[in-house]
Amino acid sequence: MQKLRFTHKGSLFLYAAVVLLQFMFGGAQHSFAASDAYPLNVPHMLGTTALPREPERIVTLGWSGEDAVLAFGKKPVAMTRYGSFPSGIFPWNEAKLSGEKPVLLSGDLNFEAIAALRPDLILGVYSGIDQIAYKRLSAIAPTIVYRSAPWGADWREQTEITGEALGQKAEAKQRITDTNIFLNKLGAQSPELKGKTFVFGTYFAGGNSVVVYLPKDPRVQALSELGLQPSATVKALAHKNPEETSVSVSLEEIGTLDADILIMWYGDGARAAAEAQPLFQRLEAVKRGSYVALDDPVSVWSTSALSVLSIPYGFPQFVPRLAEAARAAEIK
Repeated sequence: MQKLRFTHKGSLFLYAAVVLLQFMFGGAQHSFAASDAYPLNVPHMLGTTALPREPERIVTLGWSGEDAVLAFGKKPVAMTRYGSFPSGIFPWNEAKLSGEKPVLLSGDLNFEAIAALRPDLILGVYSGIDQIAYKRLSAIAPTIVYRSAPWGADWREQTEITGEALGQKAEAKQRITDTNIFLNKLGAQSPELKGKTFVFGTYFAGGNSVVVYLPKDPRVQALSELGLQPSATVKALAHKNPEETSVSVSLEEIGTLDADILIMWYGDGARAAAEAQPLFQRLEAVKRGSYVALDDPVSVWSTSALSVLSIPYGFPQFVPRLAEAARAAEIK
């Protein structure tokens, strides 16, 4: 990989810094006032959940559910543990927890442990909770999941549903608008991204295939907001798998994944294993340097567990790398 030069206009970084500060410390501009909207009903794919009063003991399950709760000024009593970080907590959430230590959950759903927390709301919007798990969780506390599909809710859906559950629909709408503006500005200030094709995937060490994310996946949707577009191969895979957010492509067929930009996230040891594959090294994107490898925890999680907090935290570093790759793709 060639060394990144980060030669972008200073205005991009100035804008990103200003917006990030607004997102992190803009509480004075948002009321977070207790809502008088209760009781209320929140519809989702697995039912309609009644909330008789404003929830105070919130448990979040799946990915980045705590981000949305924290964005609305609430602190979960329990949330997902992310083992890539020493504290188990995303760095963009540390300050918002103000030193509080929620219970961190990992592994399979432990219904007894969740019940012991005495929650009055369980949120699993970006999760794979199925009907059976939903029924068991609903017996513990009002439970709200996705409207789209298991593991299909993007950051907008998560923000919207969480805002409804917390009686802050207007604040949710504003948060979504602010984040859209942020993404569009980043894309506009990196015009080399517009129209470039991309593949976003991952590889697990020891595997014989690459996981490729399809247009329904939140990662792909966010990059499309920047002006990029999924490659023709990705679109064809989506057409063959209309209900899926990702598919596996064997290493023998990896040559079909070429695009202007190749983006891959990796867990421990996976990058070296992928880059050791001769077929991987033959990809045009790899040979010309339009390949972006995400292998540190912040870049991996801020581009995968998307939220109104992770996007302004991670994308100011991610977008310049994409722009660098886009410029490399223009060199014939």
